[in-house]
Parts: sequence; C-alpha cells; structure tokens
Amino acid sequence: MEVIGGAENTAAEESYEHCGCWSVQASVNDQWNFLLKMIWDQMIHLVIHFEGRIDLPTLELAVREAISAEILTTSKFTPGDSPYFEPAFPESNPPVFGVITTGSLDITLTDLLGTPLDPLKGPMARIILLRSDNDLLVISFNHTICDAYGVKSFGSLLARLYRSGKRKGMYRPIGNSYDRSFKSILSLFSDEERNAAAGRLRSWKGAWTIPFDSLRTGERQYIRKTIEQSVFSSIRQYTHSHSFTVNDLLLSSYVLALMETAPPLPGTCNPVLTSIDLRRYLSPDSYPSLANLSVAFELPIIIQENMDLMEIIGHIHELMASCKSSHAGIGAAALLTNEFGSGFRNVEKNLADMEEKTLQGLLGKNPFFTNLGIIPEGVVDYDIPVKDAWMLGPVEYPPGFCLAASTFRDRLTLSAGYSGAALQREWVIALLSAMSTSFTPFTSQG
Repeated sequence: MEVIGGAENTAAEESYEHCGCWSVQASVNDQWNFLLKMIWDQMIHLVIHFEGRIDLPTLELAVREAISAEILTTSKFTPGDSPYFEPAFPESNPPVFGVITTGSLDITLTDLLGTPLDPLKGPMARIILLRSDNDLLVISFNHTICDAYGVKSFGSLLARLYRSGKRKGMYRPIGNSYDRSFKSILSLFSDEERNAAAGRLRSWKGAWTIPFDSLRTGERQYIRKTIEQSVFSSIRQYTHSHSFTVNDLLLSSYVLALMETAPPLPGTCNPVLTSIDLRRYLSPDSYPSLANLSVAFELPIIIQENMDLMEIIGHIHELMASCKSSHAGIGAAALLTNEFGSGFRNVEKNLADMEEKTLQGLLGKNPFFTNLGIIPEGVVDYDIPVKDAWMLGPVEYPPGFCLAASTFRDRLTLSAGYSGAALQREWVIALLSAMSTSFTPFTSQG
C-alpha cells in the first residue's frame, strides 16, 4: 500500500504550544467520544463506488491539500487532566492515504472496514482508494474528532480539491476555525433553560433480548441493505402527506423489527437510543467542519402486545416531537458538560466501572439508531459517474447494537456494524429484512 500524509505546522484558534509542536485542546464532546472506545470501534465510513477510475496523481494532491487544511486528521489523542490532540507522527508523514489494487472489492472492503484507527496512535482519518475496473473510495474517520457531518464535510472538501486539480484551478482551502465545542450552542440558552432540558432526561432499563452468544468484541462485521429509489420515494411521499417524518418511520420500523427478532416483555419500557445533530441551532455559515456536535438520548418506548407499525409510528412521532420541543439534545449536551466538571479521569473511571458491570451482566445496553443523513452530490463529484454511495456507523460492542441509515440519490442504505464473534450474521440479516418488509405498505398507499 502506498501512503502519503503530512500537515502544515499551523494550528486553529484553539491551539496552543506543547513540547515545541502544535496541539489542539480536546473539547468535552471530543473527550467523550474518545472514551466511547469502550463501547464501539468509533469508526464512521463514507464509501463512494464509481463507474470508472479516478486520476491517481490528482487524488494524491487533493488529499495532501485536504489534510493540510484539517490538521486534526493527522493527529492523535493524548489523554490526561487536560486532554489534547497533537501530531501523530511528528518526525514523518502519517499514513493517511493508501491505494489497494484488488480483484475482489467486496472482500477487500470487508477487511478494510474491520480495521479501525487507534485514536491513541493516530492518525484520525484514513482515505483509501480501492483500485479496480470501477474504483471505490473509502473515507474513514475516528469519531474522536468528528461526527457524520464532519466526514461528509471533509468528503466535500476532498472532491472540490480533486476537481480543482483536474481543471488546473487555484483553489486553496482554509482550515475551518469555528468553535468545535458545545459552547456556542449552549450559550443560546440560559442556565435555567439548560438545567430544565437536562432535568427532563432520564435513563431507562430495557428488556430487549438480542441473542448474543457471548460478549466477545472481535470479528468486526457490517451488513447493509439498500432500499431502492422507487420504494424510498414512495415512503417519503407517504410520510410527507401523513404529517410524520422519514426518521419517525425508520425508527419505528427498527422498533418493529426488534419486536420480531429480539422480543421484549409486553407492557415494559424498552428504550432505543437515537442521535440528533445540534448544528440545527446554528446558522449553516457557522457550522464547524470537523466537530462532534451530535448527541444521543433515549426514547422510552412502551411496547404493547400486537402493536402494528402505524401504532408505533404514532408513538415514536409523539416522543420525538416532545424531545425536540423540550430540547433534549441541549439537555444531553448540558449533562455531558456537567459530567466533565469532575475531570476527564473521573469520567473515564465511571465509564470503565459501567463497562465492567456490563460485562458481569449487571447492566445492559439499549439498541442505537443513528440517521447519518443525506450524502450531497458535492461529496461524490469527481467528474466521473457514480454507481452508489453510502455511510456506515461504528461497530458497537455487545450487548449493544447499532443501526445506521444514510441516503444517496433517494436510495436508502441501512447498515449494522456488529461483533461477528458474539452475534450471528443470520440474526442481523433477519432484522434488516424485517425492516425492509415493514416498508411494503407505504409503497402502495396514497
């Protein structure tokens, strides 16, 4: 594999000097996502499958320019009382970019996705071109420095640099220095409002029965299922005409599939974690590129016997509307900020204690759903046709389970990352198939 890398020895506004080289202080949200390495493999992937081949020298130059503009891509996380990012390889170019020539894209992609980046060693980003008759570009980030929006933002930058290089343009990116922390968002609310939002959140005990064989974390696997354009377009039209969101439907179909494949006790509260991007409180021109501004909260879903999908949709829609109106995301960010008031090491210890209790069977983990959103055209525009594009969320360790959704050109991709050493592939396939089947009624109704 060929590798290139390197970053200019400059720093963003929040940077400071440490040991004679640049470093960037890690925000609370960065520290939290680093510590979640106990929960999942932290990786977020963007995959672009082309119809044709990319110009390799132009791509190499584009990668160099992109990582120079976003120096955290070449960093590693240094924990401590005041954690920070610093260059992963101060004496050499970090291996951010690689080319793999393969005759079997699926097998090579599986191997690549099963190899996460270590945030303690760095770098935080990996751009791999799988070279075949039709190239496949895989842009992967460790969640420690950004969420799904950040991956797409970097993907858009890389594509723009590539197009500029092909056309012999003079475009030069400038690193985004917007605030990466929760500070600017939380400042929009008073202390009373933040406390009230945080006070409305609580933890719930679930009773999902996901059939794990063990709690082993090895053999990282992904399964994805594509919902074709004709079906997804019908789904979207139906949701719009019946006053609920596509996200409501996806969450509901996930819950229904869990009811079928991991049945809980009727009448119990069975939470599902879901995420929300707090950029919704900012104007688009102030979005930071690489940042962790997505937070998660629990939906306390009450399962009744013989619930059908429409009943679940109504339940989920009300729950989500309540969470949004009560600013659940702000509450989650405020709680997280308050928790780190005791210091990074204390939060690390608390999470380690919780993980130990989980391994002892004393605590469970609720299923997680994350909507990674729409992949914009600018992210895939390399002046060659594109067959498909999708995103993958982290592989969650047992007894947790993560389902991710992404959309490209009205094609919906559902993906699940799981431990193949702990969970049978057949169960994951059954879950995704149950979700796909639940969409059928919406393609034939007006």
